[in-house]
Amino acid sequence: MATGATECLVRLRGIEKHFGAVVALAGVDLDIPAGQVTALVGDNGAGKSVLIKCIAGTYEPDAGTILWEGREVRIRNPRDAAQLGIEVVYQDLALCDNLDVVENMFLGRERVIGGVVLNEDDMETAATKALADLRVTTLQSAREPVASLSGGQRQSIAVAKAVMWNSKLVILDEPTAALGVAQTRQVLSLVRRLAEQGLAVVMISHNLNDVFAVADRFAVLRLGRMVASGETDKFDPQMVVELMTLGHSDRKPDSTSRSRAEAIFRSGEIRKPEGQGEDAAERARGAGAGRPGTVGDYLRAQWARIAAGQSGVLPVIIGAIAIAAIFQSQNSRFLSPGNLVNLLVQGSVFMLIGMGEATVLLLGETDLALGFIAGISGTIVTILVQYGFGWPWWAAILAGLGVAVVLGAFQGTLVARLRLPSFVVTLAGLLGFQGIMIQLLGTGGTIPIRDDVINNLANGTLTPMGGWVLAVIVVAGYALYSLWRDHQRRTAGLVTPPMRMTLLKLCGAALAALVLVLLVNADRGVPAFPVSGMPWVVPIVFTVLVAMSLLVGNTRFGRYIYAIGGNAEAARRAGINLKLIRTVAFMIAALIAGIGGIVYASRLRSMSTSFDGGTIVLYVVASAVIGGTSMFGGRGHPLHPVLGGLVIAAIVNGMALLGLPAAIQLMATAVVLLASITVDVVVRRRGETNR
Repeated sequence: MATGATECLVRLRGIEKHFGAVVALAGVDLDIPAGQVTALVGDNGAGKSVLIKCIAGTYEPDAGTILWEGREVRIRNPRDAAQLGIEVVYQDLALCDNLDVVENMFLGRERVIGGVVLNEDDMETAATKALADLRVTTLQSAREPVASLSGGQRQSIAVAKAVMWNSKLVILDEPTAALGVAQTRQVLSLVRRLAEQGLAVVMISHNLNDVFAVADRFAVLRLGRMVASGETDKFDPQMVVELMTLGHSDRKPDSTSRSRAEAIFRSGEIRKPEGQGEDAAERARGAGAGRPGTVGDYLRAQWARIAAGQSGVLPVIIGAIAIAAIFQSQNSRFLSPGNLVNLLVQGSVFMLIGMGEATVLLLGETDLALGFIAGISGTIVTILVQYGFGWPWWAAILAGLGVAVVLGAFQGTLVARLRLPSFVVTLAGLLGFQGIMIQLLGTGGTIPIRDDVINNLANGTLTPMGGWVLAVIVVAGYALYSLWRDHQRRTAGLVTPPMRMTLLKLCGAALAALVLVLLVNADRGVPAFPVSGMPWVVPIVFTVLVAMSLLVGNTRFGRYIYAIGGNAEAARRAGINLKLIRTVAFMIAALIAGIGGIVYASRLRSMSTSFDGGTIVLYVVASAVIGGTSMFGGRGHPLHPVLGGLVIAAIVNGMALLGLPAAIQLMATAVVLLASITVDVVVRRRGETNR
């Protein structure tokens, strides 16, 4: 059945591995030729996994020699193996369900522009080509989330990921386990294509029918020893079973029983399962390339995502509209310009600290101390601008933010390096940082801020013309970027949204900016003291939102946060430094919380020992979750806590307008939070069910 070259790529001689008194491998010899499928079989405990881990660098052999292309090599870790061209597809596949196909295939090996920004188009083009070359044609798009794929499709993605890095040896651990008949044929056909392309393939499987359908060679392990190896025609299924269980066999190969499995291959059922083959591969290469489709196609695709549970920010937007309608019906002042602008200012603290909390939640962690980290940052700024210190406002802000980053680094180190639960670490931080804040403020209780610039962060406003200029710059920048991205994707031959849909989005952005500027420029003061203009805090929140969106959406760091939150083990196998990413994430969360604390101090024009960081952090967690960030990690966006912060501010503000007590406000917020976490759990379960 061999179709490729028979040059021996790897030779193992006398490989031994001991775990204390247990001998896992005892003098194993094995030849792995290029262009052939070598089946490695054996009963449970035979040493198959240990042997492939010795080849892959997970374990280093205690004795023996590994010859790679005729020269002796020492494989001390997975990095050494990857440099040689050895890739392993483990049984659990190590894919991040929350990432799409392209993101998974390039995880840990992302292509970037200028060393910083992810080159998404280049990666999508390369991934699409790799899938087409392997004739993986059952995917609708290379941008499909892995969570939506079938078992056979997921296995195909894992294999394609392994072979696209100039691989020479691919090891497949139980590639057909738990797959249906059609999916098994799809995967076995893919295994044969790997060998046809000249790769050496080692396949571990307990299903002998699958093995005989594609293998060129057999290697049988029993209790850590190689009891037989050779060409497939020297074995039949019954003989292999005897070798696996007894260590020897007196049978002669029965070509009749062996040929049953081979007949499936020769009949074409494995080589070209339904819907595949050369024609299908060509259709896959050309399907939708560069064609934008219609608006109807785009809307149907979006509706399919919503029906599958990927509703994004839609629930919170619907909820915010419902809340606004309810409060407006009870009090006509709720949607007045003055009250809506006040809502933006009130919610700004929740939005900012919530964006920091969302960064940690994406990892699947939590930070209960962000409220008091924000308080300490605001306190330091307040103290440093006092007459006794006389620091300029910008130096005081840098100092406050610097202390916040140090506190975040301290917590992140305990969580990442010592592997302490983040809940316990940050709960301790909540208590300890509260004590530090009280100590800084002293017995005076309240310290006023003696700097107009800092006080204006939350209370100052731009001129009406300044608001218009800022809105025009933002909308024009967004339009130029959107049109440029569409042009880039179209030039690269990638699927792009229809132009009418892009223009519709741009019109929506322009309309939102128009409404916002008209709102903030309306006079919301009293006749004697007119007030108008965009509050400074609005561009501050927007700037942080844009910066965080770019960080998590367009950099390796952001990609790794999502990967760790989705599947930490897959991220580790991809070579991602989990400790570093987790520590930096806590630092960034603290930095953003520090900004929120300074805005809080600015809004009150002072800092006081009555600052309730514990309640604030509960609100910001609620903001992130209500907005759509998952408590389970791996799903969310910086926009979510911004929208969630608006919802919470609207609840508090609206109930205050109705004269309802604080107890009712807290209960209403609790109901909204429970509804949001219920949606999160339902979406998560639906994704697991659809898999």
